[in-house]
Amino acid sequence: GASPALTMCPLPTQEDLAELQCRLQRVKALAQLAQLPPVPAGSSTELRSRELRSRLERVRQLELGIREKAAGRGTGDTGVAAPAAEPGSGKVPAYQRFHSLAQDLPPGLTLPYKFRVLAEMFRSVDTIAGMLFNRAETVTFAKVKQGVQDMMRKQFEERHMGQIKAVYPTSYRLRQEKNIPTFSNGLKKSDYQLTLEPVLEEEEKVNGRPHLSASRLLERRRQFHHNLLDIVRQHHKAFLAALSPPMVVPEEKLTRWHPRFNVDEVPDISPAELPRPPQEDRLTTAQEVLSKARGVLT
Repeated sequence: GASPALTMCPLPTQEDLAELQCRLQRVKALAQLAQLPPVPAGSSTELRSRELRSRLERVRQLELGIREKAAGRGTGDTGVAAPAAEPGSGKVPAYQRFHSLAQDLPPGLTLPYKFRVLAEMFRSVDTIAGMLFNRAETVTFAKVKQGVQDMMRKQFEERHMGQIKAVYPTSYRLRQEKNIPTFSNGLKKSDYQLTLEPVLEEEEKVNGRPHLSASRLLERRRQFHHNLLDIVRQHHKAFLAALSPPMVVPEEKLTRWHPRFNVDEVPDISPAELPRPPQEDRLTTAQEVLSKARGVLT
């Protein structure tokens, strides 16, 4: 008899009920083909029949997967996003709980989530500062702040710069400078601005001036990561010493944190103090003028 026609279905945009019905029709049609009487061995029709049977098996597997997925949807997966964890509720978002799985570190020596964010901030600061520095532009905190926030979609404040300085003190030379060209409405050229200068070795020069190369950027990034890991190691060492009985593990043999050591409870890094604009002598009140005059006369 004539082979039953296969129902052609348009490709759906999502796996919904209509697609499931369409695929079931195809399975039924292929099943009928597979049950046709056997043909003489060696003919090309036999090869076609074998191919159809193997395809049928693949379609059956596909159908099974679709059924399982459909069953999963029917048992609570409504497609509605779960509400975000309330601050202080104790439930940490999944992207924080599982961030350690994406780290290219020894599996046991993971960093706290907040340290990973700070490492990414340092990388962004280095990228932007390096670009400006290599163009012989003055690297101001205002320019870096805007660039980091554009790259990371996170707030970047002077406090974060202080934390970077605390973790890697020799990464930047920070100053308060004025008479820097500014394109901001809120700043005058005479205002002091916080500036950053990458600390480089004497030999790191291109055409006679210091240059922050790609290989040096990578080296600085690794150094920052190493320093963060050292901070966690110190907290872990104190944790082991407080156990009963106390434990001591040589640093070179440490491959994972103790199971009861909660890495995300490591305290935040205290920011290093940043340079402040010098206090200019201004007599703002009559009382101050009088006090100043008395000081001169006595």
